[in-house]
Amino acid sequence: MKKLSTILLTVLLIMTSAQFALAQCDISGNIVASANVDPMGPTYMYTLTINWDTGTPYALSHMDLLLDTAGGTCSCADFQDAMIWDDPIGYSDGDPVCTVNYSGNLECSGDPSIPGVDGILLKFEPIEGMGCEPGTMGTATFVFYSDLAPAPIDEDILSLVDKFAGNSCFGSLSGDFPSMSCDPVEVQKVEWGSAKGLYR
Repeated sequence: MKKLSTILLTVLLIMTSAQFALAQCDISGNIVASANVDPMGPTYMYTLTINWDTGTPYALSHMDLLLDTAGGTCSCADFQDAMIWDDPIGYSDGDPVCTVNYSGNLECSGDPSIPGVDGILLKFEPIEGMGCEPGTMGTATFVFYSDLAPAPIDEDILSLVDKFAGNSCFGSLSGDFPSMSCDPVEVQKVEWGSAKGLYR
């Protein structure tokens, strides 16, 4: 009986330690809109800066910008019309000291590697074969473009998630997003974003 109690206590401590480790993970980001300096390109440039910390010995696998929850009012075609980006879409710190480049992929059916992530998202995938990989923590910068004026995002819709080993960490996002008339920004915010666009 004593041996069984010791085993149960050990299992409980392991589970508590794992939960504590995962509780330390963090991901957050901010999007800043500015005029695009390329006169031949879309009107606005959107720069997304993400800070992450897996809180574990496991390095980052990839990150997702969650654009629309399953059953939302935006379609994948709405985002295809609203956003464009270069390849690579951005970069981050790497391990060892190096720079990791990322490809950007619009996924219309979620991220099957992360339970519960079923909506539309923009996946930031490290480009392999460069001899540089993301570490357990770092800062990433991604850039996309749009002809739609910026408006404050709806933080209940837009958010972030990262994947590391078999784990994931969800986090918040602030700033501006193209003024789409569906989920990412509210109607009154779209009107304000369009008004700001007239005076840039």
